[in-house]
Amino acid sequence: MTNLWQDIRYGIRMLARNPCFTVVVVLILAIGIGANTSVFSVVNAVMLRPLPYKDAHRIVTLWERTKGGDSSGVSHGNFLFLREQNRIFEHLAGYQGRSLYVRGITRPREIRIMAVSSSLFPLLGVSPSLGRGFLPEEEQPGNDRVVVLSHNFWRDDFGGAPDALGKTISLTRWSLNPDGTTSLNREDYTIVGVMPPGFEFPFGRPTPFWVPLVLEKYGVRSLARLKKGVTLEQTRAAMAVITDQLRRMDPKANAERTVCVDRLLNRVLKGNRKLLLLLLGSAGFVLLIAASNVANLFLARATARQREMAMRIALGASRTRVLRQMLTESLVLSVGAGALGLLLTFLTVGGVVRLCPADVPRMQETGVDLSVLFFTLGASVLTGLLFGVIPAWRASDARVSQVLKEGWGRSGTGRGWRRLHGSLVVSQVGLSLILLIAAALLIRSLIALQRVDLGFRPAKVLTVCINLPEAKYPESYHCTAFFKPLLERIRALPHVRFAGLIGGDLDLSMAGETINISIPGRPSANPEEEPFARWAFVSPDFFEAMGIRLLRGRVFTDQDEGDGNLVIIDENLARKYFADTDPIGRKIKLDEFETTIVGVVSTTRDFQTLEPTHASLYQPLGGHRRLMVLVVRTDGDPMGLAAVVRMQVAELEKDQVITKAETLEATLAGMLAPRRFTMVLLSLFSGIALILASVGVYGLLQYSTTQQTHDLGIRMAIGARRVDVLRMVLLQGLRLTFIGVVIGLAGALALTRVLSSLLYDVTPTDPLTLAGVSLVLIAIALLASYIPARRAARINPMDALRYE
Repeated sequence: MTNLWQDIRYGIRMLARNPCFTVVVVLILAIGIGANTSVFSVVNAVMLRPLPYKDAHRIVTLWERTKGGDSSGVSHGNFLFLREQNRIFEHLAGYQGRSLYVRGITRPREIRIMAVSSSLFPLLGVSPSLGRGFLPEEEQPGNDRVVVLSHNFWRDDFGGAPDALGKTISLTRWSLNPDGTTSLNREDYTIVGVMPPGFEFPFGRPTPFWVPLVLEKYGVRSLARLKKGVTLEQTRAAMAVITDQLRRMDPKANAERTVCVDRLLNRVLKGNRKLLLLLLGSAGFVLLIAASNVANLFLARATARQREMAMRIALGASRTRVLRQMLTESLVLSVGAGALGLLLTFLTVGGVVRLCPADVPRMQETGVDLSVLFFTLGASVLTGLLFGVIPAWRASDARVSQVLKEGWGRSGTGRGWRRLHGSLVVSQVGLSLILLIAAALLIRSLIALQRVDLGFRPAKVLTVCINLPEAKYPESYHCTAFFKPLLERIRALPHVRFAGLIGGDLDLSMAGETINISIPGRPSANPEEEPFARWAFVSPDFFEAMGIRLLRGRVFTDQDEGDGNLVIIDENLARKYFADTDPIGRKIKLDEFETTIVGVVSTTRDFQTLEPTHASLYQPLGGHRRLMVLVVRTDGDPMGLAAVVRMQVAELEKDQVITKAETLEATLAGMLAPRRFTMVLLSLFSGIALILASVGVYGLLQYSTTQQTHDLGIRMAIGARRVDVLRMVLLQGLRLTFIGVVIGLAGALALTRVLSSLLYDVTPTDPLTLAGVSLVLIAIALLASYIPARRAARINPMDALRYE
């Protein structure tokens, strides 16, 4: 320990004697370590930190995969079979979302709650902080009139009073009658428990309270806790056996169903894992570039110190002692850089969180905790060893007699060491090229997205999502009594050009409601194919409000309201089925109902995959729905109208029924958030990498020309011109750059494919991008090479001949 402390103190003194070198190294490493720590703090919060449940790694979710894709849960009968035949789960629980109108609280309103099995809270390893959870017998009809409150709901609506237990709240919901019909019932539920602070289920979606799940003939979302020692692979094998059993029991219902299982955290993360790992890998590239840059600096410094080390060895120091001293200096620098990098993390992590897409779970939990501190320390030590080992080995490998005889400037400049210097620069160029190509591909994608014809005009459009409570608006005519006067009020407002409604959600992806279609008298080209189209009900002025262009015929008018015999199709459908004729006045069947085409409008794009929709059609809005989207085109700032729209809604309905109000441009921007987030960070990392690589090329050539001053003097003394020296040094830099570019292109061809899901209108192997970025990197490397080349060309031959 005494020797270690001596090494540290000596290393600090040596570094203090060369402050420029120390500052440069610390800054380079701090940037690399800080970038990695910032991204790791996000990855740690989102991916690595376990969910806030007991032994969360043993909690899995189950669902069914069918021919049409993944379902959200498991069918009623299959869930019962799983519960009865369970051999590998400690607990199996189901849950379903429900919307209930709640009375008996501070502010009566419709609330989205969860109906859960009595085993759910034990499965999650959480007990109520007040009262009790649910009992198995409360999963039976008539016995389920109990409720467990969340801590926040208990605090806000019951004042956090312990006597809330035993009180009742009134819930209005639809119930399934024995004869198969449904009815709207208002029932009193008794409060039996309160969950502890911070508890959420489902994770990431705060739920005000929970009620017992009474299993009806509907699908149910499912969770399970694995028994100790049971692996995920064993569970999947067991589910394969159960799937076969289910198919034998009910071939008709389960012929194409497969029971799937995965860890709950994986399902929560969805596609965000790939995005975060991509960014962490990019930050790792930056750290590697920084480490190789610093390694080159240390190699040059080790050459300069070989005489010092040779004298120490001559005075009795062992090679191990010298090696340890040099490594200690490397570690002192890297740990200091890690501390500065940690400070940079504190300053930048908030910006990274703000850039991140809103749908990434647990993003707001990002912070610098013990795990991040350990990561920073580990990255600092590993980096110190990475860039310090080879220079330390070189310094400790001093041949005493040779070094003392040759002098300072001529030792340790053998061809092998020069190749090592060059290899480090080549690696920097190659890694930076990979990052630059990835960033360029994303930038080209976003530029293409800004130019794409969406089929509508999003500028100056406000969208307001309104969801009326089922208990107060059970029938269509109740909804019409709200939406019809609301639309008239909005149209009369100043600065409103058009206002329209669309039933359901304004879905800018292919996930909207669809319907089977056919053309009378025209059989399908593929009898096994069921043609379908995206289907929506819209009010007059909807197309004008959205900026969807009318290409033929007409749009709907007030006189068309509720006329199910009329339909407007999009250009894509018209091109597919009526390419050789005018579609206006032609018939099209929707399921079994025949309708007449009165108009053709522009095709809107699927903004998730950025492909045109297969086909879209619209019908006049008749009976209004509880969930509608109000679309308002203004002649000014749309958000300036949002407060006025809220006031108009509040005058017609005192309950909070607006779930979202934002501009259409903001909606589109949110859908592009993953691409934008990745592009910004990759551009930042690639910019840093480019600077470091340029510094590496410059530093190597500057060091090389300094070491070859004597040789250059001889060349010039025997007739070499300055332009020859300039060309020689430039070619040395370009040779290393070209090798790095070739290696980088090979790496880019292999690695940029992981970006394919984020790209639009450009391929991961786009030749123009690969060539353009390579030329830019070569040009910058040429500029970095020119400065030391020009300095070498100005060497005075007489001074150079005297140089040692």
